[in-house]
Amino acid sequence: MNFLVNTVKVLFQDHPVYPSVSVYFQGCDAFPKCVGCHNQNTWEFDESFSKRYDEILSLVEEKVQFLLAGYEKISLTFLGGEPLSVRNRECVRLLSKYFKEKYCSKVVTTLYSWREPKDLVELVEYIENVDEFVLGRFEINLKTGGFPASSNQLYITKEELSELLEIERGKCCVLEIF
Repeated sequence: MNFLVNTVKVLFQDHPVYPSVSVYFQGCDAFPKCVGCHNQNTWEFDESFSKRYDEILSLVEEKVQFLLAGYEKISLTFLGGEPLSVRNRECVRLLSKYFKEKYCSKVVTTLYSWREPKDLVELVEYIENVDEFVLGRFEINLKTGGFPASSNQLYITKEELSELLEIERGKCCVLEIF
C-alpha cells in the first residue's frame, strides 16, 4: 500500500510541549487553499512522493526511537498537505494505531487538519488512535505567531472532541470508540 509523504522530520515546533516526529503528507484537498499556508509545497497530490507503508513505518520508527532515547514523552504529528485526504487517511490510521499500541502514553499522536470537528464524524475509523487535534483552516489575518498558527484554529483533545461531537449531534453517541 502506497501513500503520499513529503517528508518525516524531527522538529520542536509542531507540538506545544513535546518534541515531535512530524509526518508531512503530500496533497491537500482543501478548496480553496489557505492563503498564507506555510506548506504550499505539499498541496499537489504528486505521485513522485509515493512511498510504501513499510518504508514510512521504518522511517518514523527510527525517528521515534531516536527521540525516546532522550525524552520521556514525544509527539507523533501528522500534518501536510492534508493527513485526512482520501489519499492519506489510511496511513494516519495505520501509523497512529501502531505507535499507540507499541508505545502507549509515551507517544502523543497529534493531527492537524483544515477540517472542522463536525467533518470528523465520518472519519472516526481513521482517527480513533489520535490523541490531539489542531482543527480549522489557517487564516492569515488571525495569525498568532504561536500555537496554533491562527486564533480560529481549535486545539482539542480526543475526549473534548468526542464531547463536542456528541453535543453537535444532539447527544447521539456517534463516537463510542472515543
